[in-house]
Amino acid sequence: MIGEIIFVGAVTRRLTKRINMEDYTKQYKLAKKCVKKLKKAGLRLATAESITGGMIADSIVSVSGASEVYEEGYITYSDFSKMKNLFVDPSIIEQEGVVSKAVASAMAKGTLYEADSDYALATTGCAGPKSDEYGTKVGDVFVACASKKEVIIRKYHFRGNRNKIRCRTTVAALKLLLKMLKNDM
Repeated sequence: MIGEIIFVGAVTRRLTKRINMEDYTKQYKLAKKCVKKLKKAGLRLATAESITGGMIADSIVSVSGASEVYEEGYITYSDFSKMKNLFVDPSIIEQEGVVSKAVASAMAKGTLYEADSDYALATTGCAGPKSDEYGTKVGDVFVACASKKEVIIRKYHFRGNRNKIRCRTTVAALKLLLKMLKNDM
């Protein structure tokens, strides 16, 4: 019986490692495409991450040559940090909740302004294991991509544990950037 539990645990660990490697590989491939497109067009990117906690920045800087396109990143996990660093209006957070279209948009616009970059990605969401103080459902996420011309915001609902939700949010953000770059070029 104990041997079976250890065996199951070992299988679970190997499976978890494989799934995490698949997530990382997907993120890296998307980040590589983003860096290539940004480089080709001579454009700069900045990020503001709440739910992803630096995963987008990590994916981007994992790509050789990222220093030519990546300006800076903000990890604004607390409400106060969003207000202080990205100028998110406290009334927006109070009225809409921190996980909202309005906050994602304000984070992206604040990042674009502060970093003086060509594009900005922003993420906000609830990774769980419980709803946040605003009653946001676990897995609800907003991703915003801003340029000097427009801001595109997408809402998602991802299932899985905290890390899976964060990984899926990172992939969604990189895909949104690629879509915006494709439309702008």
